[in-house]
Amino acid sequence: MNRSLLTKSILEGRLLLAACTAVMLVYCWTRVWLVGQFDMSRFEIIIEQFRDWEQFSPVPFEYLATPTGRISMAYDDPILILCVCLWVIARGSDCVSGEIGRGTMEMLLAQPVSRAQVLWSHASVTLAGLALLALASWVGLYVGIHTNTIEERVTPTWSIPWLGIEIPRPLAEEQIVQRPMAEKVDSAHLAPAAFNLFSLGFFLAGLSTLLSSMDRYRWRTIGVVVGIYIVQLALKIVGLASERVAWLGRVSFFTAYEPTRFVSIAVHQPESTWSLLLRDAAGEWTSLGPLGYNLILLGMGAGAYVAATVIFHRRDVPAPL
Repeated sequence: MNRSLLTKSILEGRLLLAACTAVMLVYCWTRVWLVGQFDMSRFEIIIEQFRDWEQFSPVPFEYLATPTGRISMAYDDPILILCVCLWVIARGSDCVSGEIGRGTMEMLLAQPVSRAQVLWSHASVTLAGLALLALASWVGLYVGIHTNTIEERVTPTWSIPWLGIEIPRPLAEEQIVQRPMAEKVDSAHLAPAAFNLFSLGFFLAGLSTLLSSMDRYRWRTIGVVVGIYIVQLALKIVGLASERVAWLGRVSFFTAYEPTRFVSIAVHQPESTWSLLLRDAAGEWTSLGPLGYNLILLGMGAGAYVAATVIFHRRDVPAPL
């Protein structure tokens, strides 16, 4: 791979990557801080008011009332997903159609480099930046977990000497104590969610690069990718809303993006955290595991990159306008 091409891609994307990384670090830390500011018992009362909407949640609402559940919801937040989409779509769309639109593709191909080198040097920087963003999301949560506390209501007790027994005092008022967040949340449980975010970004990067390899206008490439994104998101929502059209969810790539569910599996079924398949107590296969869903996204992204390479290798590069 050509070092000059890699340097060019890094210089072009460094400011956007730095901005997205900073936003993800700050947002994830802030998310943990916000979780620690709300009393869990009050949060349970709030979610009970939305019980009818539980069908749209990949996990039971009871799990969302736990500190780990509330923190893992950061990966479903539009801000986090927007940062990843902004990076991969901006860089993927610039790979071919962006260079053609600026009139620089002819100058690049006039150098002693192959078209595959042009595309894959750009893709390498895009995927390295994506990995950095996914890592930044986990680091932000990790730092937040180890630097924040959480409020907890504690019922006063009587202590019986020598026996080491604590008896609750039912008539006493509950006390609010601050406990380290790290005592309630294991940051390792959030790693599957970060990897799922990377897998989603990998697919969108491949899709953007594929569409870019077929077009000459970057703005049109971005528009098509965003349009596909919106349609796929709508399909998943509609599929969740009604059993009669549940099959729509199976044609949406968002079905493979379930970070909160994967964190729940890591908490309650640690042996299945990185499983390809999930099995019941009898050993029968029930559904794809976290790794299975991630492989779907990674496989589609890799296929898109291969198709983009073939298309770009065969197409004619139009002259700049």
